[in-house]
This record gives sequence, C-alpha cells and structure tokens, in this order.
Amino acid sequence: MTTEDRLEGAPTQTIPPSLPQRPREFSSQLAIGICCFILSLLFYYCAVLRIEFKRTDFLDLGPYPDGVEYFAQANSILKEGAPTIQIGYDKLPSRYPPGYPTLMIPWLTYLPHNGVLAPFRTNQTIGLLLLTGTFILYFVIRSPPLAGGLATLLVATQPAFITFCRSSMSDLTGGAVAVLVFALVYLGLAWRRRWLIYCAAIILGLSLCIRQQLLFLAPLLIAMALFPANGSRARWFMHCCCTLAAFAAAASPYFILNTLQFGHPLKTGYEFWVSDFTDKPIPFSVQNVPGQLRMLWSEVTATWDEFRVANLFGTGTYVVPAFILLSTVGLAFVRLRRFEISALVAGMAYIFATITYPFVDGRFYIPIFFLLVGLAVLPAQWAVNEALKMRFSMFGFGVLAVFLLSCIGYPSQSGFKPKGGRSQAWDALQYVKRNGRSPRYEAQKEFIRSFRDAPGIVLSDIDPPYLNALLPKPFVAGPLDGNHNYSYSRRWHYRNAEVLRLVQSGLDRTIPVYGLLLPSKNADQDIKRLPSIQGYTWERSEKSNSKAVIMTLTKDTAASSLDSAFRSVK
Repeated sequence: MTTEDRLEGAPTQTIPPSLPQRPREFSSQLAIGICCFILSLLFYYCAVLRIEFKRTDFLDLGPYPDGVEYFAQANSILKEGAPTIQIGYDKLPSRYPPGYPTLMIPWLTYLPHNGVLAPFRTNQTIGLLLLTGTFILYFVIRSPPLAGGLATLLVATQPAFITFCRSSMSDLTGGAVAVLVFALVYLGLAWRRRWLIYCAAIILGLSLCIRQQLLFLAPLLIAMALFPANGSRARWFMHCCCTLAAFAAAASPYFILNTLQFGHPLKTGYEFWVSDFTDKPIPFSVQNVPGQLRMLWSEVTATWDEFRVANLFGTGTYVVPAFILLSTVGLAFVRLRRFEISALVAGMAYIFATITYPFVDGRFYIPIFFLLVGLAVLPAQWAVNEALKMRFSMFGFGVLAVFLLSCIGYPSQSGFKPKGGRSQAWDALQYVKRNGRSPRYEAQKEFIRSFRDAPGIVLSDIDPPYLNALLPKPFVAGPLDGNHNYSYSRRWHYRNAEVLRLVQSGLDRTIPVYGLLLPSKNADQDIKRLPSIQGYTWERSEKSNSKAVIMTLTKDTAASSLDSAFRSVK
C-alpha cells in the first residue's frame, strides 16, 4: 500500500488550534517589530535630527579642548594632510587620536559655514546607522523580528545615545564600533565563518585611532580560539596567531603615529600637553576604584549631583535605573556558549580597566551601555511573546513595566542642578526647543564680516585652535597672554614673550594686528591683557558690538609725526 493509499483511507484529523496561530503569531511579531523600529526612527528624528544647531551653544564645540581639537584636526587633515592643531604659526599635535576627525572629512568637504556642523552631522549619521544596523542585525541572525524592533527602541531611548548623537565628541563612534565588533564576532561563531572574526580584529585595531580605551575589548578575540575545530590543532593555532597578527597590524598606525609625534609608541598627546598628570607611574590603580564606583552608583540610582559632559548636549543622564534592572534580568535568559564566554571576558576586561582609570566620567562606559541592549532585549522579547500568546503572569507584567519605564526613561534626573522624577524621553523631545547662541562662533563670525579683506594676526581669549580652524587661511590666531588652555606643556611654551614675538612678526611685515574678545562684564580687564607695544596703541574698533569686542593695534600719532619729520630731514 502506497503512502497515498494510507492517507486516503485514514480518518480526517482535526488540526490543532495552535497550528493556524503560528503564522498569526509571526505576523503579530513582525508588525510589532516594525512599529518599534519606525517609532525609534521617529523619536530619533524629533530628539536629534530636528535640532537647529544655530539656536544652541553647540557651535562653540565644547567641552574644551575635546570638541575644538577634533574639529581642528579634521580641518588640518583635509587641508594639509596632517592631524594637527594650530596656535599662532605653530602646528602642534593634538591630545586625541585622529580617527574620529577623519570620519568628519566627508561632511567637512561639503558643508557651508566653514564646516562647523561637521562634528554634529557625523554623529547624527553614525547614530542613524547604529539604529538601522541594530534592526538589520536581528534579521540577519534570523531572530524574530520582534527582537529587532525592541532592541532598536532600547538603543534609541538610551539617554547616552541621544546625548552623544547631538555632540561633537568621539564617544558615540567608540560605542558604535564596539557594537559592530561584537556583532561580527557573533556572526562569525554562529555561521562558522572565520573571516568575520578577522574583520572584527581589523576593525578593533583601527578603532584605537578613535578611542584608545577600546584596546581593552581585545579579549573578545579569544573567540577564534573557541571557534569550532574542524581541522588539525596546527591549523587552529595558525588562525589564533593570524587573528592576533591582524589586530596588531590594524592597530599599528596608532602606535606609529605616537612614535612619530611623541617619540614613543605608548605616549599620547596627554604626555605632550598635560605632563604633570602623566607623571604618575601607574595610570590604572585600585585607588581610583572608589571614585568610579560612587559615580556608577549615583548613575544607577539616579542620584548624581555633579555637572558632567552629558549636560552640555542633553539632560545630564547617561543611563536610567530601569534599563540597568532590565539588563540584570536578562542575565537569567543567557546561555553560556562560545560567544557569550568571549563577550563576558571582553566586557569584564573593559570594565576593570575603566574602573581603575583616574578620569571619572560616565561616558567612558558608553560601549558597555550599548552592549547591554543585547541583554535587556531578552526578557522584553519573552514578555511580549507571552502576552501575544495570552499567557499572563506577575513576572511578565513586571518585565513589561520595566521595559516601558526604560524606554520613557522614568524615573531619572535632568538638568543642573539635577531635578528628580523626570522622563528622559520627554526631556529629550523638549530639549530641541532650547534657545541659545554660541558666543565664540558669533564673535569670530562678526569679526570676519568686518575684516575679511584685511587678514592679519588675531590675539583672542577664544581657543586659538578653534579660531585657526574657522578663520580664512591668511589669518593667524594666538592667545592674549600666557593664561590659556595650552599652558601646561613642558615641551611647548606660549607666554608673554611669545605673544610679543608673534605681534612683532606681524608689524615687521606690515600685517594688521587685532584683538578679538568675548563681551563680558570684565571686558576692560580683558583688554588690559593685550600686550603693550612701544610706539603702538590698542584702539577699540567701531565694528565692536554686543557679539564681539574688536581691538586694532595702531601706530601712535606722536610716533608717526616723528617718523615723518625724520624722513623729511633725511
């Protein structure tokens, strides 16, 4: 009897009710996942892309010197092919590596207004790529579409993500690179494709030119040693060595640049500019742990009370308690496999290095905050699936409640002095309406409007790397005196004697000399900081206004008369 005969004679069976629900369940997950993704993009547009930067103080490129030096390096790479900052006529190394400034160059090339929006457009682009990449990743790994939507929503509503998508800093780029590297290693182990792990090693090596701290994620590369063995031990060992070689080769430009600029592969711009800080024999010490733990605890419990970088571009909060709780619950859903082992080792190494670092700032933990999304989405996905199957429990309701609280960012703190009981999502949407202006950007714009056709030397209380990046090429900017943000180097000095030499070099070549100061209550005191030059007087320009105090160095009338008389006698 054939199979067809047996089926023909068999009694008709009733299809279980669960079978037709499978497509319906999948379509519900797909619909919810896509809705979450669209909601994420809409929130990102309203909280980040809709900002009118000209109505904020962002164009001053704070905090100093980070934003200014990133922007100055990008301009220098584009125009001169070298990552430097300029003070007076001197081209000097920056404190920071040139990876992030290099990413600005495509925007810097096409943007008007001297490209001052390039840092912000770069981070906005990276944020958009991170959102879409997260959603696509979950499709690529054949995870339910629901998981991709929930993960994207968790990323989009993280305060640190929104804050640094608006910033002129490299922290968002560092976090995005960490996510990319972890995703490549996961896919390499899941698909058994070694070349993906090699790609992760190369990207991680190159990322040192963006954030040096990403070096501590290198233990992730033990994934190659955990790769399922299909051949001999010799082949396995060869791949392990080649992975390390690929990482070392990709990281070499960073160390080569350090050697060329500072004479040693492990020395950075901090050794050049802040020698006193780097004199400490052990930069990583357990003595730094209590301060780091206090900061983390204040963040997790929403009790922070100090001004931080996050206040410049957002509400001041990096992560909300609900998200940390959801990530902690996610640990119960993790199965310890090859990827999880390598990810855990890398994460612990990064946390240990950061927690012993002397600088205390929540932004150094941004890669970890982003990676925790992979944990937080697990209980959220489970709870939503249970709800779709009409299975309800107190634990499921609790997880859904924590997920919603994480997305709206409640309860949390915002502003400075911080106010409690705030919703991060609401405050992020309201933040785009903040009015303001950038005093430094407005001052240089006012100066150029009046003196574009008379290039010369500019002494200013605005950071010289900022001015030299924005002013047209014939202009050269330097500090007013020895009191400036670059006065702590032992290898390079700019004090009153250097100011006089800079001014004299202009006078010798009959180049105009200007003073550009920010309007303030102490403007008269600031003017007195301008150097005294025999036979010359500083006069306030009629072009000065509420945006800029402009001084011009003019020859004394008496000195001019004596010169004329002397020439006539001759």
